[in-house]
Amino acid sequence: MNRDVVVHPDARVLAESVAARLLTHLVDVQSHRSPVHVVLTGGTVGIASLAAVAASPVRDAVDWSGVHVWWGDERFLAQGDADRNETQARDALLDALGDALPAENVHPMPAHSDDVSTPEEAAEAYAAELAEAGSPAFDVVLLGMGPDGHVASLFPGHEALDVTGRPTVGVHGSPKPPPERVSLTFDAIRAAREVWVVAAGAEKADAVASALRGVPVTTTPAAGALGTERTLWLVDVAATERLGTPSAISTTAAAFPPAPQTPSELWTQVDHYFSVLAPEDVALVETRHAATAGGLPDIAVTPHQGKLLHLLAQAVGARRILEIGTLGGYSTLWLARALPADGRLTTLEIDPEHARVATDSLTQAGVDALVDVLVGPAADTLDGLIAAGTEPYDLVFIDADKQSIPRYLEQTLELTHPGSVVVVDNVVRGGAVLDADHTDDRVQGVRRMVDLLTDHPRYDATVVQTVGSKGYDGFALLRVRA
Repeated sequence: MNRDVVVHPDARVLAESVAARLLTHLVDVQSHRSPVHVVLTGGTVGIASLAAVAASPVRDAVDWSGVHVWWGDERFLAQGDADRNETQARDALLDALGDALPAENVHPMPAHSDDVSTPEEAAEAYAAELAEAGSPAFDVVLLGMGPDGHVASLFPGHEALDVTGRPTVGVHGSPKPPPERVSLTFDAIRAAREVWVVAAGAEKADAVASALRGVPVTTTPAAGALGTERTLWLVDVAATERLGTPSAISTTAAAFPPAPQTPSELWTQVDHYFSVLAPEDVALVETRHAATAGGLPDIAVTPHQGKLLHLLAQAVGARRILEIGTLGGYSTLWLARALPADGRLTTLEIDPEHARVATDSLTQAGVDALVDVLVGPAADTLDGLIAAGTEPYDLVFIDADKQSIPRYLEQTLELTHPGSVVVVDNVVRGGAVLDADHTDDRVQGVRRMVDLLTDHPRYDATVVQTVGSKGYDGFALLRVRA
């Protein structure tokens, strides 16, 4: 995907050029279709561009009654707060347009209020408003870019980057204050006909160069801002300092050689490409949020891996599922949703605080009636289940301490039936399993598992190597013999 890059002498000229370009584009589009949908951005240059639109005599050539105004992101603050993008846009342009722009054509993101108390509620309300408007393909999405390469409120490494299947997302823990925000997702941005990224200043130069060389969006989110018909970068000279190309001309990203990709960067990009097949809904995203907020380690399965567990459970017709290693309940939720109405999932967690976080999330997701969270050392809990004569499980997912895998597998034989499927996660360990003398007990646990499964009388087994956003690893897939 080529990105057209147009360079301007300085930030002032850039803002005036953006305004002139936007007005001309609106007039051109209105000669073909109506209404026109435009997404506004905040930031210094973004707001200066809106002020330049207000000051331009060309603004009267636009039929504003046929223009709908949306926002790419918003700070989740009270109505009228000076830091809200909406407030600044009204001051710079919308108030100046007066009755020419009908009030019903202006679609601000919901502000913090008693009725809308969380970013998630605001995101859901904005998604509903977009749906009511027919889920329009935006004609132009204006995006400012931060020095870290963020666009809208999609920040490097932030979980909001991975949200798919919906147009909006609530953002917590923004590295740029305030910490709570609402943002369009990449799904919504990439559905736009044209995306214009606006950046000025030497402090943006590294991010501009990074994005135009196509690094992963996890590193520089602006690299993922693409329109279906055109992607336009509007920058000033200072923002091109790291490009190593003449800066006073229009050019395309093809003029810039791509930076060498590491394997992990490529794996992450491929994961993101296929993310449309494993979209996360609000409950899954909130489960991840809760785990992060609770200080749990970031070792849960990815959405693709969660979807794989879900499909495996459905494929074997699992009515009873056993999970060893609950963590924050993310994989638990994927598995629970594969159960029939009379199904049951038992999940084991050694850490009481992890179990509490998971229980709260599973309750919020509405699957708590299907799930039993048992707290304590897994080996002891498994012995208790065996002693109690627990009904066999159809699917077992082991994602706990690797040192104990051989013991867990022996215990699992007492809790399954012929045809049951067992999945053991994280068994490749980045290839470390090849080292017989490796000092990591987890690696040695996996090697003992392989010894156990070699010619095992009750288990058929294989290992599938995987790569993705969490690196190089793999899982063992087992079936219990008669």
